[in-house]
Amino acid sequence: MMLVSGIMVTNLTIPTWAAKPMPANFEPPPRRDAPRGGTTGGGSRPVALACASTSTLSNRTPVLTALSPGKYIGLSRLQRPTFFVLLSPGIAQSAEFSLFDGEMNGIYQTRIPISDRNGLISINLPEDAPSLVKNKIYYWSFAITCNPSDRTEDWVVGGWIEHVPLNQTLQQQLAKASAIERVSLYAKQAFWYDAVATIIELQHQQPLNTQISQSWKELFTSVGLNTIAIAN
Repeated sequence: MMLVSGIMVTNLTIPTWAAKPMPANFEPPPRRDAPRGGTTGGGSRPVALACASTSTLSNRTPVLTALSPGKYIGLSRLQRPTFFVLLSPGIAQSAEFSLFDGEMNGIYQTRIPISDRNGLISINLPEDAPSLVKNKIYYWSFAITCNPSDRTEDWVVGGWIEHVPLNQTLQQQLAKASAIERVSLYAKQAFWYDAVATIIELQHQQPLNTQISQSWKELFTSVGLNTIAIAN
């Protein structure tokens, strides 16, 4: 303690995670690469001509991108997390969301109308879908039908996910953190899907907040989703 202008002040120890804003960079689970199989976020694939609009073709933007951490497993604290994809304007009328187990056995599928829809699309697991089992790996995919007569031309993206409950230390840190700090805390501990859901909600609430915009760019750039990083 020290005396300042007659007032006794106690020196406080600020936790290192809260001393200054942490970068919102995703750090994958240690020694846990995703299994082989499936597709990535989709940002590096060429434009699917059958699905693309004229504006999409002229801008050379991806038709469909999954907000997933690419070759890594992303964790979620929830048994029924929210999945996100970015859809460019196109002519596809419907899409399919599918969930697979770690051996790529299909365990759930549903159709999603996307006619006249573009931008960020969220997919929630409904009550009739199986919830994620703790510490088991799953793969999810989102496919749009580009050519109804030839489903091999479907445009498919997806990612790996694992449900892991929060440990006590992270729970305590999150309880003390601001909303923007929670994005960094989730990302640093590999809870990709919680970080994404949090930053999307913040961006929707405060679109002009530069700190949120910076965290948005850091998070998506850290896994190579540069298209998403500039699309906020």
